[in-house]
Amino acid sequence: MILTKNNCDRNLLIESATKIEAECFSDSWSARSVEGQLMADGSVFFCSADEKGNITGYVCGQILADECELYRIAVTGKYRGKGYAKELMTRFIEECRDNDVSGIFLEVRSSNTPARTLYEKYGFQNVGVRKNYYSAPTDDAIIYRCDI
Repeated sequence: MILTKNNCDRNLLIESATKIEAECFSDSWSARSVEGQLMADGSVFFCSADEKGNITGYVCGQILADECELYRIAVTGKYRGKGYAKELMTRFIEECRDNDVSGIFLEVRSSNTPARTLYEKYGFQNVGVRKNYYSAPTDDAIIYRCDI
């Protein structure tokens, strides 16, 4: 099940995404940052939930003109490998298509093999590298683009 700012309590989305951030990212966003992204013009923001309504993951990005940047996608540990990331990616791409986006960009740690595998399954292609872009730990950023 996909939850949006139109079919779910905004505070629940912010609280859930903030908890997922803390679990999944060494550079996690604060609740204020999550809320800012949720409410930004051009925001694409979805949470996934299991059959009981438990939030399992989230994805967010921002549409600018005819392009979109995917900022975050994360699924909590106990729900990984159950198709939630695929559900989020599919819905994210559908939303981009519905808004006449021609391409999606993202950056990912070079060491994040599961994420890179997911992106490549959706047609994302490596278009560049930013050396030592990430800290805690230091890692390169791989830049991906997908034409849709």
